[in-house]
Amino acid sequence: MRLDDMLLLESLEDIHHMIEQSLKKISKIRSVHVHHFEEWAEEVRNHRRIFEEISMPARLIIEHLMHCRHKSGQVSLETGQISSAFSSIGSIKVEPFGIIKIKCGELETSWRDSNYSYYFYPDKVELRAIDEKSAIKILFTYAFTQQIVEKFPELIRCPNVAYIHPQLEQWSRQV
Repeated sequence: MRLDDMLLLESLEDIHHMIEQSLKKISKIRSVHVHHFEEWAEEVRNHRRIFEEISMPARLIIEHLMHCRHKSGQVSLETGQISSAFSSIGSIKVEPFGIIKIKCGELETSWRDSNYSYYFYPDKVELRAIDEKSAIKILFTYAFTQQIVEKFPELIRCPNVAYIHPQLEQWSRQV
């Protein structure tokens, strides 16, 4: 784990501890605000799982989705017989056991990180189930940037990366 990651994770643990302490203090209070504190605690746990429970390829996808959402980018999802038009990125969650959920517009899709292989292209990523029975395509309005790909030099050595576009591979090797 990189130093930046350790510092981010340590900060998330501090925030989680503080929220949990606050929740204990207000446990007897009946207020809508208590529910918001519980949601914040869950959001912090979700964020910690990004560092602790998923592979580097999945983390790259999530960080790119977060980057796109920050820039008001849009995503199109294709899974099975269903495809969605480009729409805003709603929620991005990492649940226990490496289950990743993404909601775009009215369509939500999920996958278990350890059950998929990743195919990276400049403006999309394809996830194929190891048993080859299902696939998910995520198409981005903002292509992967050199800045974000350079943060993942170990990407090219990850066993669950089946393909990486030559340009992305070059950026990954430049670190």
